[in-house]
Amino acid sequence: MQLKLLAFFFGIFISASIPSTVFGQDRPGIAGMIRNEAGQPVPHASVSINNQTVISSASGSFTIPALPPGNYKVRVSSVGYQPKEISVTVTTGQSELPVITLTSSVGELQTVEITGRRDDGYKASYSFAATKIAIPVTEIPSTVSTITQELIRDRQAVRFDDVARNTNVRVTNNGRSVIIRGFVSTNRLINGLRTLTDNYRFAAISPVVESYEVIKGPSSSMFGNMSPGGVINIVTKKPLAQKKQQVSFSTGSFNTVRGDLDFTGKVTEDGTVLYRINAFGQLSDTWYQNMKDDAFTLAPSFSFLPREGTRINVDVNYTRLITLENDGLFPFKGKSIDETPIDFTVFQPGDRNKTTTTSINFSLSQRITKNIHFNLSYLKDFLKWDDRRHSAEIYLGDAAWSDGDSSISVSYWEWESKMDADNATGYLTADFNTGSLGHKALIGYDYNVSLFNWGTYRYNNAPIGKVNVYDPTKSTNLDGAVYDLATVNYSLANRTRDYANGIYFQDQVSIGERLKVLLGLRYEDYTFRLAYKTPTEDKVSQEAWLPKIGITYNFPSNTHVYGSYITGFQPVSSGSLIYGTVEGGGELKPEYSNQFEFGAKQELFNKNLLLTAAWYQIKKINVTQLTNPTVADPNDRIWRQLGEVTSTGFEVEFNGRIGPSFSVNGAYNYNDARITGDIDPAKINEKLGLAPLHQGNIWAKYEILNNGLLDGLGFGAGMNLSSKTPMLQAPAQTTPGYTVADAAIFYKVNRVSLSLNVNNVFNKRYYTGAVRERERYYTGAPRNLMLRVGYSL
Repeated sequence: MQLKLLAFFFGIFISASIPSTVFGQDRPGIAGMIRNEAGQPVPHASVSINNQTVISSASGSFTIPALPPGNYKVRVSSVGYQPKEISVTVTTGQSELPVITLTSSVGELQTVEITGRRDDGYKASYSFAATKIAIPVTEIPSTVSTITQELIRDRQAVRFDDVARNTNVRVTNNGRSVIIRGFVSTNRLINGLRTLTDNYRFAAISPVVESYEVIKGPSSSMFGNMSPGGVINIVTKKPLAQKKQQVSFSTGSFNTVRGDLDFTGKVTEDGTVLYRINAFGQLSDTWYQNMKDDAFTLAPSFSFLPREGTRINVDVNYTRLITLENDGLFPFKGKSIDETPIDFTVFQPGDRNKTTTTSINFSLSQRITKNIHFNLSYLKDFLKWDDRRHSAEIYLGDAAWSDGDSSISVSYWEWESKMDADNATGYLTADFNTGSLGHKALIGYDYNVSLFNWGTYRYNNAPIGKVNVYDPTKSTNLDGAVYDLATVNYSLANRTRDYANGIYFQDQVSIGERLKVLLGLRYEDYTFRLAYKTPTEDKVSQEAWLPKIGITYNFPSNTHVYGSYITGFQPVSSGSLIYGTVEGGGELKPEYSNQFEFGAKQELFNKNLLLTAAWYQIKKINVTQLTNPTVADPNDRIWRQLGEVTSTGFEVEFNGRIGPSFSVNGAYNYNDARITGDIDPAKINEKLGLAPLHQGNIWAKYEILNNGLLDGLGFGAGMNLSSKTPMLQAPAQTTPGYTVADAAIFYKVNRVSLSLNVNNVFNKRYYTGAVRERERYYTGAPRNLMLRVGYSL
């Protein structure tokens, strides 16, 4: 019933909103095309005439119908460009304007991630998060992979998981395990600020995201505690001065119904107050039995521009998800994993994980002088986690099986917890010269504090039943059963408060016009207060100095070569400090890492396409590993630390346009990640789990332009491939390699857009990873379709 109501609501809303002129193709008016100085289309530009405003399409085209003959002023504006006004005379019939060229406005690029972005297409020109200053991607001496808003929209992505493959990032374990350059990354940034790790929350909802930036390699010299493989920065949508109102409705496989809206514009006539409201709702089953994926997000944002040189943003994001973290498939005893139905779970009706996250982000950019800016940003994060589920007791080994080894024992548990985090950063940037050297320097301070309240855990002391997928008559009726649960309260003894303080300095030195040297140094201090605010509270402190250096040389042929050395640091997690003991005694040590990277970036096709090639080597020492992952009681865990692991690889990426009609995104990664030092000589040269040797992706879109009724028709197609993947805790075993194909068709006519995406076209059964040979295989989605109807008001 909910699905039908949501579908009915959006159907009525869109039908009522579309005026009768939308589908008129031959009424009198004007039509034109908007480009920038490089000849690229400028989508989403506002075109105003005679009290009418339309938004240019992805190809930069626009049409204003039903204008009486006469002389008019046409005003065109877009974020990141100088507004332009031209005169036009309309006669009977359709008037074709010459191409309107907009000029970039460099002054709108600010040094903190608080402005609406102007990157269009699949190519990102700037990255703010990688260096905290607005410098071109080609001047950054490392790899930054960006998933732009257009690519998110073209793939109909709802979470980062849906587009991670476009940056050579492997996502498995229901989105909790993100593998970048061979290492699991558990950290996330929102607009350059640290947030609660995705181990305790589901990924951000993409319709309220402007872009995803994947900063490859250790980023600790800029952000502190980070995985050596890289970090994901989530850039949220910001208010724009140009009025834009868009709604969409989607429906597709797994009984999915979605709706979203994106409204932005001026609150005050003079533009000193701007607003943006993004909302998203989804009701959906999944391909797994008794597992839903319902979501709701509301994200209002306001910008205040009281005077020139001052900008203040306030962003709020409320997200409620009702879904489950599937424990993955497993082979029934005596059978292979491929014999387990892809939709199998032991979940029962009523099982669900209800996760609520609320974040408040405040940002300030203040110009002090022409060359000095002050930036301040604060993020408050709240999380509520309420999990109730049945679970297969695989960890019991042979004791989990009965009825001729074909029925699996099932347990039940409930877990409620609350967490929150405060994150603040403030820094000064300065542009100045010392003799013949130019400088873009910054100095800043970061503060981060997180409260991990592990809450209340309720569980059964003995199996409450069994499930047999091959003979359902042997399954226990678990639906609606009442279980006798034991309770453990973690709210006090296992509550931790984690503090981090960082002071950092960075300077991009320009030596002549073509040579850039990037220098950076950070001091980071961590304090973990275990058993927070109890008589047994214990403090553990760790610190690190983190230098980096990078060199970029820009050749006249739009070729940019670079080399860099950067360092990383990860303190021992509070969870590892609380639970278990260390193998051989002693204490766990912090994990240190470093990376050498050499590469080249080439701009092609009039700078519309960026090609990046890079070689890297990452070394990490003191890697913490759990030796007995199947242990039931967390206090019985035994930790050990490897001597060294090394990831060596080569990456190629290309993003952008080849001509105005053809867009492409592609990537290939060769990655050899293995143990290179260990207290156990037998483990040396063992592969790292979840790190395939080869993986790649390509996605291409072709749009027909200036061809009458076919104008706006487009096609997309691509594939995602991987070689065999080592299991996380049994890397000698692997899951098979795979190639998966996707396709899409688009059509845009004036204010209406239609898109149909087909993922996993050939219905390939494949595994994104596995934990062990007999446990937790994670599958990619089977073939699924999604139809989207969008409308610009």
